[in-house]
Amino acid sequence: MRIAALALAAFAVVTAAGAKGPYRNGLVAFVRCCGSGTGIYVVKPDGSGARRIYLAAADDAPLTPAWSPNGAQIAFVPGAPAGGLWVMQANGSKQRRVTPGRGEPLFPSWSTDGTRIVFADRGGLYVVRTNGTGLKRLTTGADTNPVWAPNDSEIVFVRTRSLWRMNTDGTHRRRLLANATSPSWSPGATRIAFVRNGDPWIANANGTGAKPVVRTPENDAAVVWSPDGRWLLTAQIDRGDLVLVRPDGSATQPLTTEADFFHAVPSWQPLH
Repeated sequence: MRIAALALAAFAVVTAAGAKGPYRNGLVAFVRCCGSGTGIYVVKPDGSGARRIYLAAADDAPLTPAWSPNGAQIAFVPGAPAGGLWVMQANGSKQRRVTPGRGEPLFPSWSTDGTRIVFADRGGLYVVRTNGTGLKRLTTGADTNPVWAPNDSEIVFVRTRSLWRMNTDGTHRRRLLANATSPSWSPGATRIAFVRNGDPWIANANGTGAKPVVRTPENDAAVVWSPDGRWLLTAQIDRGDLVLVRPDGSATQPLTTEADFFHAVPSWQPLH
């Protein structure tokens, strides 16, 4: 896969006070399905150098890769028969289990200091230290898609197709945005991108000022912010490519060029 270079890595990041940064745009990790090549892939921000770093045992493996804050590791969910939440190096090596193989953890998201991971599982949201200790339930019910704020202020998650927010210890839960899924924090935690009615939207961190970014030809399942804050990356519900979108909607550009495959749950590597 190759597309025109986008010169993403050279931009500076404007961050909020107390937030860590700035970051440059590293590799994009994503799930490519289906067939014998189903697994976790990485690709450069200009669309070149795509390669598989993890081969799934089955097409229905959750995988849901998530980069660590230092860009050195990826949390992922291999599915059966391994089960549990795992962590590996950026190149796919040194795979290790974090949680036991019970249930099916989904959508891992790292704390700012890289010592904890929040994830969804049957029965709610949980947090665990990356060494596997200190497992704690934060919520109960069918909550999903937790994302840890890059300034450690809170966790936003999805509950009954709305975005909710809570402290990182699970307290003070309250609704943030209705009719919204797939949250992604901007660098500095000043804004949140999300999917509404199949399109990418952006709102302020407190939920005000929500506005659509662009109307996409296909319904999107996910949107993530680039580490430099200059791009959003969308993934479709059905087969199709990952697409780069300017946060102001002024430009769109495909990142992958294999429309016959599913390209799902993208995560962007921060480079310090």
